[in-house]
Amino acid sequence: MQLFPLTSRILSALPGRACSQVESRSILRMLAACDEAGVASPPMLTAWAASQRVHQSRRVVELADELAAGTPVDEAVNGRLTTMLDEHIVAARYGGRMGLLPAVVHSTVNRGPGLSWRYRVAIGYLAVVLVMFLGVAGFLSLQIVPIYAKIIDEFGMERPASLELAWGMSGYVVMASAMVPVVLLLTLLLILSRRLRRRFLWPWQGSERRAAAVEMLGVAVAAGQPLAKAVGVLAACQSDRRLARKLRRVAEAEDPTASLAGLVRRVEAAEFGRLSKPGDQGWLLTTSAARSRERRRRRWTLTAELLVPVGVALMGLLVLVESLAVLGPLQDLVGGLS
Repeated sequence: MQLFPLTSRILSALPGRACSQVESRSILRMLAACDEAGVASPPMLTAWAASQRVHQSRRVVELADELAAGTPVDEAVNGRLTTMLDEHIVAARYGGRMGLLPAVVHSTVNRGPGLSWRYRVAIGYLAVVLVMFLGVAGFLSLQIVPIYAKIIDEFGMERPASLELAWGMSGYVVMASAMVPVVLLLTLLLILSRRLRRRFLWPWQGSERRAAAVEMLGVAVAAGQPLAKAVGVLAACQSDRRLARKLRRVAEAEDPTASLAGLVRRVEAAEFGRLSKPGDQGWLLTTSAARSRERRRRRWTLTAELLVPVGVALMGLLVLVESLAVLGPLQDLVGGLS
């Protein structure tokens, strides 16, 4: 899941950066194409590495050398978090172990976008407005409101309610403005460090990884593989420990079909048990994964589009209070002098 693909693409060009989405997908497609055509993948990877960034080229050459030494694909890609993305490593390991690498890769690389463009626009717009608001509100709280409060006190006038409210909020506004560089630094670290992303962002991506697992199970079941075997192999290939434990419970159950309710909806699990043809069962699982992604996409988009008017209204209200705190006493002062 990438929030802003262009930003990720620019940052991926930095020296020492891990692979980008495009680079990882290209390696995965190359491995699948070589497996399907029955040709050796190391020469293809070595030739392709010559056109890549220095660091990524070295990583791809190392992968090609390991494959040339006779290491299976599922073992060669294991742990190469800087060469390929986590989801692509899982797909390569699972496809290699099940003997379904081309089919698994095809379903993995041809997924739709994780987040809609409406979500990206809403979050980007809200971020820009928030930065501008903190700048304006911070300036008013630091430079304007204290001066007017001092003038009112020197003239012996009573502070209006708007000024008292703005004076009370100024500390929180200044604190929030001071947190902007920290937030920007943490965001940059999350973008640059995959280890930090795995630790802090993975809890928010559980539904996406679960949908990917269900989709790969659908590919294996449609190819005639037993459900228990497919789930057990996928559990061994998973890098997400929580999802791996859930898959192992399904694989070790007496009736794996009945235990599918932990991965898909109960209605879909019951319908899977009623189907007898592997092709129909596989279609049901892949369709369930697509529906799960669509529900997640709609949920995140709706949340972002609701946050925009609410956030803008709250920020506008705070600026209005600080403006009234400045203009109200000024109007009274000018009226008194006249």
